[in-house]
Amino acid sequence: MSARTASRTPMVRFLYGVAAALLTVSLALVAAGFLPSWSDDAISLTGGSATDEVTLTVARPRTGATNVDIRLTPRRGGRGGHPPTITLQAVMPTHGHATPAAHAQVHSPGSYSTAVHLMMPGRWNFHVSVDYGTRRDQFDFPLAISG
Repeated sequence: MSARTASRTPMVRFLYGVAAALLTVSLALVAAGFLPSWSDDAISLTGGSATDEVTLTVARPRTGATNVDIRLTPRRGGRGGHPPTITLQAVMPTHGHATPAAHAQVHSPGSYSTAVHLMMPGRWNFHVSVDYGTRRDQFDFPLAISG
């Protein structure tokens, strides 16, 4: 073996090692990109009408029982009197599933909570109904639920 060939062998081995390491890292990054992006972190969605803003917070956007917080904020100052009745129903239109309408409990002015049981993963619509007695508003929040 010539001196020139012997000096290239460690360099060639080093380059093969670097290439293998880069390939391994690249494949790991690609595999991580195909993992579901779902998480157990709470998700908040906000919507509204001319009179109210509603923020829906789903504590655990996965199948099974999950707590839902609802924040109702009037657009033009506070309202006095009796708080509105709020109900929540989750509907999965692609499969015809729906949870029973759940009445939200009042915690403080504008702060409500309830729980729903989501039976399968997929695209759900959360229907929030705000009943003032003389007027009723409906707010819809689409949300993807994981398994």
